[in-house]
Amino acid sequence: MNIEQIEKIIFNGESHILELKKSTAQLRSACETACAFLNGDGGIVLFGVTDDHRIIGQEISDKTKREIGNELARITPTPDIEVMYLQLAKKDKYIIVFQVTTDSTKRPYMYDGRAYIRLQSDTLAMSREYLHHLTVINNNAHNPWEDHTQNKVSINELDTVEVLSTLHEGIFNGRIPESYTTENPEIALLRLGLIKDSKITNAAVILFGKHPELIFSQCLLRLARFRGIDKTEFIDNRQVSGNIFKLIKDAMAFANTYLPIASSFSKQSIERIDTPFFPILALREAIANAVCHRDYSYHGGSVSFAIFDNRIEIWSYGSFPPGVSIDNLTELNQSVPRNRRIANVLYYHKIFESWGRGIQMIMNECKNAGHPDPFYRHESGGILLTLPSRQLIGTTLQQLPSIGIPSSENLSERQKEIIFLLKEYKALSPEKLRQLLKQELSERTLRDELNRLKNLGFINVRGQTRRREWYVVS
Repeated sequence: MNIEQIEKIIFNGESHILELKKSTAQLRSACETACAFLNGDGGIVLFGVTDDHRIIGQEISDKTKREIGNELARITPTPDIEVMYLQLAKKDKYIIVFQVTTDSTKRPYMYDGRAYIRLQSDTLAMSREYLHHLTVINNNAHNPWEDHTQNKVSINELDTVEVLSTLHEGIFNGRIPESYTTENPEIALLRLGLIKDSKITNAAVILFGKHPELIFSQCLLRLARFRGIDKTEFIDNRQVSGNIFKLIKDAMAFANTYLPIASSFSKQSIERIDTPFFPILALREAIANAVCHRDYSYHGGSVSFAIFDNRIEIWSYGSFPPGVSIDNLTELNQSVPRNRRIANVLYYHKIFESWGRGIQMIMNECKNAGHPDPFYRHESGGILLTLPSRQLIGTTLQQLPSIGIPSSENLSERQKEIIFLLKEYKALSPEKLRQLLKQELSERTLRDELNRLKNLGFINVRGQTRRREWYVVS
C-alpha cells in the first residue's frame, strides 16, 4: 500500500470498512473499531488522516510501536491485523495503517473483554444478545441451522405438492438429474437433502411448511408503502407469515399493488405498451435473495419490503456469509449462500440465479430501465438493498415530476439549507459549505448529512480528496 492508494481509499470518507484517526492519541478507539471490523467484513484503520480527509501524518517512535503492539494484543482471539508505516514526503511523518482481515470461524472477537460491531461509519458495543448469537453460530459452524432437525414435525405438515413440484421443476430446468424422478414426497425430500436421520430439517419447514410460523416466528415478511421519502407516514403497513414461496408471492403482489405501470407508444404502432416501472426480474431476484440468504437462526429476525416515493428498500436480518462483503458483491461469479439447501431449491425453480450473477442481473435490469444503480449497506443488524427510482413513484407516473428539491415535509431545515446552498453556488467544498451554513456543524455531522442526501439521490460529489465538491443532481 502507498500514499496514492491511501488517497483513493479515503476519497469517500469513513464507511463500514474504513476508519480515519488523526493520531495514535485515539489508539484505544481505533482498536475498538478494529475489533468491530473483525466481527464484520474486515477493514482499514488509518492514523494521520483528519475527518475531512486531509493527510497530515504523525511522528513515530519506538514507544508508539510498543503502544500499538500492546493494544492489539488485547484483542482475542489472536487477530489477523497487519500494521504498516508509510512515510510521507516529510521524512519525520508517517501514515499508520491497520489492515484488518477477518476470520468468521473465530468470531466473536473481543477487545479488552468487550465485543464491538460496525454499523455504517459508527463503532458500537455489541449487545449481549448478538454476542450470544455469534457464539452459537460458531459452535454450530459444521452443523448449519438449516440442517437441524425437528422431532415433532411430520411430512404431513409440509406442502407435499410443492415438494414434488420442486423436483419436477429442477429436472425440467436441467438442474436435477432425471434419475431423481419420483412421486413419493419422502423420497423427494431425501433427494433434496431435506431429511436427516429420518427427521424433517429446518430448511424443509422454512421452504414447504404449511404453517411454518407456528414453529419459527422468524418466517415473517413486513410490507410497507410510505408516503414521501421517510418513514413518517404509512399508506399501507402489514405483516405476513408463511413459507418462502408464500412470502415471495406476497411481496410481488404488494409490489404490483403499489408500483406504477409505465406506458409508452412505439413509432410502429398506435397501441399503448404497458411495462412495470421497476423490472419484475430484478424485484423477484432481490426478494428471493433476501429470504434465501438471511440468518434464520435468530427468532427475532425478518425480511422487510418498503416502497417510498423515490426508492424501494429490501432488508433482511444477518450479515453476509464468510468471503462476501459489500465491496466484492458484483465481482462474485458463483453462489456463496448461508442456507445452501434453501438456495438450491429456489435455484431449481429458477426463482433466483446463483448469487453474484443474480446481483449483477439486478444491477443491469435497473440500469436498463433508466434507474440509478442499486446499492447495499449494513443497517440494524442486517443487509439493506436500496433500489433508487429514476423519478417519483405514484399511481399515475406520467403526472409526477422528476426528483428535485423535496418539499419541506420530507427533509429537515438543515438538509433543505444544504441543498439550497449547493444549488445557489453550483458546487461547494465541505469546508466552504460549513462556512455558509447558518448553524455551525462538526465535520462529521456535515459529512453524515451529505451522505444521507447522496443516498437519497439529491446530491453527488466529484473531485479528489482536498478538491472534493458537492453539487445538486439535476
